[in-house]
Amino acid sequence: MAGRHALPPVALAAMVGDWLSGSGGSAPDEALLERKALDLLALIRRLAAPIEDIEIRRLRAEAAAALTAGRLGEADRILAKAELNAIAGASDLSALPVERRLLIGENRADRAALSFLRAMPEAYREAAARYGEASTLIGLAAIERSRETALDQARALTRIGADFDERSGYDAAIAALRRLREGLDALADSVAAAAAEEAWAEALEGLARLTGEAAPRDEALTRCRRGLDALDRHEAPPLWHALKLRHGRLALALGGERQDEALLEEAISAFATLLAVWDRSRDEARWLEAEHMISRARTLLGSRRNDLALLERAFNGLNRVAQSVARDAEPLRWAGLQDEMGRVLAAMGERYSEPVVMEEAIATFDTALEERRRESVPLLWAETRAAQAEAMLQLARRGKDRELAQRALAQMVEALETARQADRGAAAAALQKRLAAAGALATRIISG
Repeated sequence: MAGRHALPPVALAAMVGDWLSGSGGSAPDEALLERKALDLLALIRRLAAPIEDIEIRRLRAEAAAALTAGRLGEADRILAKAELNAIAGASDLSALPVERRLLIGENRADRAALSFLRAMPEAYREAAARYGEASTLIGLAAIERSRETALDQARALTRIGADFDERSGYDAAIAALRRLREGLDALADSVAAAAAEEAWAEALEGLARLTGEAAPRDEALTRCRRGLDALDRHEAPPLWHALKLRHGRLALALGGERQDEALLEEAISAFATLLAVWDRSRDEARWLEAEHMISRARTLLGSRRNDLALLERAFNGLNRVAQSVARDAEPLRWAGLQDEMGRVLAAMGERYSEPVVMEEAIATFDTALEERRRESVPLLWAETRAAQAEAMLQLARRGKDRELAQRALAQMVEALETARQADRGAAAAALQKRLAAAGALATRIISG
């Protein structure tokens, strides 16, 4: 990770040292390391921004050097010294010139970002408190910047929930965002209102993932809709993109769970609108995410409606994403896409009179299984083997092939046993239900 972002390993180690100590020494996941690396790079860029005050500029450069060397505490002490230098003994900050108040507030925001580098809940709470102080210090001197730091405060609280699975972080973030949003006029402050709605939706979505509750995701979708209603795409394109992507993702998740065709249509519309104006070359990763999500939505809706056109578009979209994923670099992601394409082909095969599409689905599952190996990812292996067995059963039904039906049923049983050994929870229970349906179909084929 340090090499990917051209960071000294000691700097990354300093950020996660507290996390390692508090978690019994287990290795942090890649997503956490990625976030920490990006947080550090963003702060270093801020510290390098030009400032007229020569002494404060020198101190900020020293703080950046300390950060790069992994000396976080020293960097904070240097920034505290820079802040005192900016205050210059004043007892009433409100009496200071606007430029000086802004400098003090921005320095406090930088100290908040520094606290945020340390991967532990207490440090995130300190960061949130400092962002709140920065927002107050900046105040009416630069109202838009004050609102931005208030949003940073809420995002720091949200990350307590995301990085440490603490509900208190999400709850605190939602409360802060509710207060912020109530103080905004969506007509007069459309960008600020939309940004608050997007951050609120993010916190709600995280809370739903943590608790498994449905209500936060419903509210998150509502927040996205309201944010998009308040915002014109041209006012803040990155924010509009973020809202549209989250809107589509939430509508897809809820539509899939509830088999709600209206929500699936809403998801497809959101992603299609987004992709129509997206410059793929500027953000390849998120473009691919949108392409992937719209393909999933088309798969679900096409399967429900027996709509071959939707299924064909879903397959083509998945194929575009798969072609952009390097198999040797991301073998499981690549295999997951092969699995999804196999499922789309199987759905299409049920609607074609010729067996060639179903045969192609079975072959595509075989391709996925080259990377989804039983010994390394047993649950993923079981899922793909079960889906392949179901396709084999459909092919056996069409050709009245008793031997193929018997092989498919044995494969389903093998997949279930593997899933039970790896996880006796929801995954195994879902496969048990699918095995019952497969057994009934196999019996009809074999006896008929």
